[in-house]
Amino acid sequence: MKIIVLLGGESAERRVSLTSGEAVAQALAARGHEVYKVDLVDPVRLAPARVPLFNETVGEIPPDLSTLPRFSPRRLAALMETLDHQKPDVVFPMLHGGMGEDGRLQAALEMVGVSFVGSGSLASAMAMNKPVAKRLFLYAGVLTPATLLVPPGQSEMDAAAHIRASFGFPVVVKPDASGSAVGLAILPDQEGLGKALATITSLNYTALVEPFVPGVELTVTILDQQALPPIEIRPYGGVYDYLSKYTKDRTDYFCPAPISADLTQRVRELALKAHQALGCRHYSRVDFRLREDGELFCLEVNTIPGMTSTSLVPKAAAAVGLSFEDLVEKLACLGAASASSTEIP
Repeated sequence: MKIIVLLGGESAERRVSLTSGEAVAQALAARGHEVYKVDLVDPVRLAPARVPLFNETVGEIPPDLSTLPRFSPRRLAALMETLDHQKPDVVFPMLHGGMGEDGRLQAALEMVGVSFVGSGSLASAMAMNKPVAKRLFLYAGVLTPATLLVPPGQSEMDAAAHIRASFGFPVVVKPDASGSAVGLAILPDQEGLGKALATITSLNYTALVEPFVPGVELTVTILDQQALPPIEIRPYGGVYDYLSKYTKDRTDYFCPAPISADLTQRVRELALKAHQALGCRHYSRVDFRLREDGELFCLEVNTIPGMTSTSLVPKAAAAVGLSFEDLVEKLACLGAASASSTEIP
């Protein structure tokens, strides 16, 4: 197949996307496919996948994006023209965050009739918008932590008052539409709230505040409407932040998670419900917190999860006998077989 891997982009998850995209492109090239890479900040230039394996690290902190060209409508139009000229069998988006994951790119691909891997525009948009996703989880019978949005410009004192009136501290503060734990803060009390809100504002997001759920971090990969074995995540620093996610030897992973058979079955069922509630397709990664009393809370659904050396989807696939090459080729085949459509899932 002729496959174009989209990577890079302008979001705070750019480095993760570059690393994920390189890994995917090389795995597909190793299987004999004609593979090209396109960085969304330079969408007209196609680059063949490189071999041997790409070894760039993600980096311990998110990149400074101030020097990057913005992904304007003109650049999007140039990308669509390139895809129309190249006639790929399938496009494989490996763009984490920003317009690569929030449904805008998927809508453009649907409009020009290009088949692609992953969820469609509506499912992508709903998954990225955490408040919307949480409402759909609840409608599907999947518990999720309560939510409070703090609008940009609201003072620390007013925000703290609203938090206390809603659910109190400790809390998790994070962007309402981002990933990779960029801008994440866990606050035991009001101290640090102003700084956390300012960080999220600087990233051009609205702050989302949730009550902190103590317990075990679990994640479940959905692959072709099947829930794979759950993974337990144990970051050494106690918080699964950007550093813990993308630095080797900073987190322990256990797959399958050392939980009871009943809990394993339940978290897999809930993950599939959350995936289906959003209308996702092909694959996703669903994150949970398991409270000490056995209650499970869904945090979010990731429609373009990472494919780096520390990423979780490849670990779950390996647990059922799928190598990394098996995994990405299966996804490419699913994408190629799915007619691009603007229909609501």
